[in-house]
Amino acid sequence: MDFSDLFHFEWETVPFRLIAFVIAFTLHEWAHAYVAWKLGDDTAKREGRLTLNPIPHIDPFGLILILFGPFGWAKPVPINPLQFRGNKRLGIVYVSAAGPLINLVLAVFFMTIYGWVMKSYMLMGMHEKAAIAIHETLFNCVLINCALFVFNLLPIHPLDGSKIVRFLSPRRWDGFFYKLEVYGPWLLLLLIFLPALRGLILNTPLSMTISLVADAATAILSLF
Repeated sequence: MDFSDLFHFEWETVPFRLIAFVIAFTLHEWAHAYVAWKLGDDTAKREGRLTLNPIPHIDPFGLILILFGPFGWAKPVPINPLQFRGNKRLGIVYVSAAGPLINLVLAVFFMTIYGWVMKSYMLMGMHEKAAIAIHETLFNCVLINCALFVFNLLPIHPLDGSKIVRFLSPRRWDGFFYKLEVYGPWLLLLLIFLPALRGLILNTPLSMTISLVADAATAILSLF
């Protein structure tokens, strides 16, 4: 598995890709909203974002892009750090990290299910189309959640990783990070459209993440 699988588009894979992305971004945005709410900020809850219903999280244009490639987006979850209890900067870090971490958990979950399905030879007794549907859905759920975990942790504005790095850094660096925010979207465009750069920056951490997920799933399966 690598990012080339995500860029390889086939019409037959669209339903499976869509299912995987909807699950991934719905739980991702819900996690942001939930952690913010637990920290004392009810902004997302008041705006209907503390929900597992994917509809309030959908950005139409971002969803269209998701169907044809690995990059798209949901509506950002609104937060008000001033309402956080305790350290506001750490609160932003916790909220930002919640999204990628839930994607990692989902990747382990779907890899475990995938491993159990393959171990039980369940697909062999199924109709071919049903077996393909299950295999492709689980495959995309694992790959896309791994990809979202890695991609969102990049320290590039407006990704979650940029907030984590910024608000874990000393306050005197805020001006530096503020200036970098201007270039963040352009850096993301280069990352998306330059295959060599994309492979250099993303493929190694993605491969490491998939290995971690596979090891975790194997450990879970060994318990049963």
